[in-house]
Amino acid sequence: MQPGELLLQVENQPFAQPAVPIQRFPWKSALRACLGGPKLSPKCELMKLFNRVVLLMAGCLMAASSARCTETILPPSIGRLSITNGQALLTWTNGRPTYQLQKRSSFSAPWVNLGSLTSNNFAAVPLTEAQAFFRVVSDFTARYQVAFNATWSQATHPTNWPANAHWSGLVGGTHNDAVHFFRVGETASEGIRLMAERGQQATLLSEIAPAITNGTAQLQLAGGSIGTSPGSVGLAFPQPMRRDFPLVTLVSMIAPSPDWFVGVDSLNLIEDGRWVTNKVVTLYGMDAGTDSGASYASPDQVTAPRGVITEFMGFPALVNGVIVPFGNYTFTRLD
Repeated sequence: MQPGELLLQVENQPFAQPAVPIQRFPWKSALRACLGGPKLSPKCELMKLFNRVVLLMAGCLMAASSARCTETILPPSIGRLSITNGQALLTWTNGRPTYQLQKRSSFSAPWVNLGSLTSNNFAAVPLTEAQAFFRVVSDFTARYQVAFNATWSQATHPTNWPANAHWSGLVGGTHNDAVHFFRVGETASEGIRLMAERGQQATLLSEIAPAITNGTAQLQLAGGSIGTSPGSVGLAFPQPMRRDFPLVTLVSMIAPSPDWFVGVDSLNLIEDGRWVTNKVVTLYGMDAGTDSGASYASPDQVTAPRGVITEFMGFPALVNGVIVPFGNYTFTRLD
């Protein structure tokens, strides 16, 4: 049970120290009748048939502490449960759309989404198991845009400054922690190599596509380039991000260069259980480890065997003893 969650357990026995005081729920009398009263209605008989129904709703959803709740957005509160013809109708108040109803079969089982996202405050759930746990997750999606502000210039990085400094189109995706598309200290994929050497987007997007099919990624991201650095470009995400895919990977080639790039690897846009409203990330240069060229305009020199991705510790980032960044991303929530 996560901090801030409320739990009501209904079993075929009298309540004993319920986790949530029963008086919080307006249908307490019906529940008590079903559990121990002398007369049982048809609804109660059905409740006995499913004699271990557990409702688990998230208060200050996904937050590390209920103290982080704000007065402006109250946590969802399940206010009614009715059971008819083998279905439970759950109704809740508060929270923020969109909502996702989730279910698991035991405390140790993973949560799985039940039905589609909804902006409604109710859902009908088939009761087909002897025991089930449910929770309502509020604010399940968020719309984002990112602005790439490239500060790389002759003033910031004067050594061997190229005449045609520019940036390739932004490329990446949103995903969960079951997958990543590049990582410092690991060998670059072909998609990362072609992005860092040629500014190509297609191959990296083709590596993200199977992850979407496999359920570890949600969105492909592809945006515009910056024709002259310093400069800026923006990208609106094509769909809202989901809580089950809260990570962003996004890269761009430093051009011209042998195999240099900037980007973020698995940046989480959920902090303390909440979608960030605005997040600025400083971008330091990286070497993909696929070309051994030493300067911006070096001819192709394939690194064999292929090295690993490293962060710049010297040229071209080291200026007067300081590692100078190449720009920043600003992620902004739109809804």
